Amino acid sequence: MADIIADNKSLEAFAERNADYYARAFARHVRRRQIFNPNLAALLVGPLWAAARRLWGLFWFGLLGELLALILLIRAFSMPDADALNAPSKLAPLTLFGLLRLTQSLAANAAYMRRYERWRIDNRVGGGFAGPPLLVGVALMLAIYPLTIYRFCSTQVADEIAVFPAATSFSRLIAKRISDLFDWMTVEFEAFFDAITAVIRTVLNHIDWILVTTPWPVTGLIVLLIAWRLAGWRVTLFAFVSLAYLGLFGFWEKSMSTMALVITAVAICMLFGLPLGIWCAKSRRIEAVFYPVLDVMQTLPTFVYLIPAIAFFSIGKTPGVIATVIFALPPMIKLTALGIRQVPAHIVEAAVAYGGSPAQILFKVELPLARPSIMTGLNQTIMMSLSMVVIAALIGAGGLGEDVTRALQFLQKGQGMLAGLAIVLCAMVIDRVLQGAHGRNTESNRRNTDQ
Repeated sequence: MADIIADNKSLEAFAERNADYYARAFARHVRRRQIFNPNLAALLVGPLWAAARRLWGLFWFGLLGELLALILLIRAFSMPDADALNAPSKLAPLTLFGLLRLTQSLAANAAYMRRYERWRIDNRVGGGFAGPPLLVGVALMLAIYPLTIYRFCSTQVADEIAVFPAATSFSRLIAKRISDLFDWMTVEFEAFFDAITAVIRTVLNHIDWILVTTPWPVTGLIVLLIAWRLAGWRVTLFAFVSLAYLGLFGFWEKSMSTMALVITAVAICMLFGLPLGIWCAKSRRIEAVFYPVLDVMQTLPTFVYLIPAIAFFSIGKTPGVIATVIFALPPMIKLTALGIRQVPAHIVEAAVAYGGSPAQILFKVELPLARPSIMTGLNQTIMMSLSMVVIAALIGAGGLGEDVTRALQFLQKGQGMLAGLAIVLCAMVIDRVLQGAHGRNTESNRRNTDQ
């Protein structure tokens, strides 16, 4: 860092004003000869100096902190019946304001030197004492300070400032139009929704019938064999303890129903998620279209999913599966696209050079190399599907979520905790098995590569 002050011409080009001062200030900071290294301009004008020097982090720190101090100061001096007892409340905002200015002045030179370091690498960062950023800083202070101080310090605030002028009639009109749209779609696309319901109900009922009807020793043995084969004896022991808990506490049948719902939802997510993820990885335009939709699917409150699910598919297990798919599908698509996009370009180029077709490159090069990311997406999809069990139970999906919702309704604290632990154990068993399987495959591939 010692060479940062060696080029005086570079520093003059960066600072434009007071280059000699900043050369000395940077030298003191680099050599650590003076810990107390304040900037007088930052001490006097605070955020405005930071804005002029394009130090926006320091600008917002000073602006918001000083705004708080000014509000406290005005409120302290505008209190009725001021007397000596109120002196500490008046002194505190002044002290806060002074400490904030002192902090800005002490941090100013160090922050400006870091900007100088970035400017030496890339001149587009910008330096000097710039007028337009200063005007932006002044405009922000004029826009924020008066209204905020008025709102917090005035005893009677105008309704236009205190409450956002909402367009209630327009909101009711839009809500009515959305309701009419749902009603129209329910009638016009009834056959389509009935077909989806029939397919999902058929798959779900068959999986549920197999899991519930199969004798529990057989189901438990198969689960333990899968755990041992894919993840080893430690995960097998954990799976045994978890299955014993589900059986001994009376959650076996409902656990199997829950797993049927999760398996159905995950299968649908895999069916649509993998192709869509591959499509997004191959086309930036498709990615630009799908990703905002996926973000909405991930951030929309889970209870909102139930509105279209109930409107189009009534109540029961089918809308529970639909809501679960909407919530759990995004990670499958995003992580599949991310894994394929992260495949090294030279490997794909080598496959092309050897005459590989697009399909061969996809299935023999990109998908195998993207497998860790795809498996992570599958894992996240399963975990998110299990997290929707309780929400889906509110619309008649049944399973372990039904016990949790019943415990909430009747304040059965103990039963609710036991049912919640059963859901957690199901999730942990699946997670450990998948992680163990992925770890073993990775280790096997590493050994094959070494040989």
